[in-house]
Amino acid sequence: MFSEEIKDFIDRSPMAFVASADQAGTPHLAAARNLRVLDDDHLVFENWFCPTTLANVTRNRRLAVAIATPDATVGFQFLGTVSEALDTAILDGYLPGGEAPGFPQSLTRLVIRVETVLPFVAGVHADGAGDRRE
Repeated sequence: MFSEEIKDFIDRSPMAFVASADQAGTPHLAAARNLRVLDDDHLVFENWFCPTTLANVTRNRRLAVAIATPDATVGFQFLGTVSEALDTAILDGYLPGGEAPGFPQSLTRLVIRVETVLPFVAGVHADGAGDRRE
């Protein structure tokens, strides 16, 4: 599924954008770091996701993950399904004056089964030019 070009690009990408949606289809975009290839069909990363992202992937496991160069001349979009969402660390508390109380923060590992890889660029492109797996 992931060519060497895509694997290398993932390894060099400091930031990924995660698009999820609630059951009504309302989109939500989150930023995450440390995206990596787990195996031929899966991507994985851990992030301190906001409650909206976590609620969305609990109810609607379909999502998109995008990475691109800062000028968006090269990039990839991965469409798939969350196959695992696991809390790997939890902070019980908050920073007074820095965040609202009552929301414990969780470091969550998301494993995404990728079904389609598409280009993610600002220039002229055709989504069908990516590596589709259906």
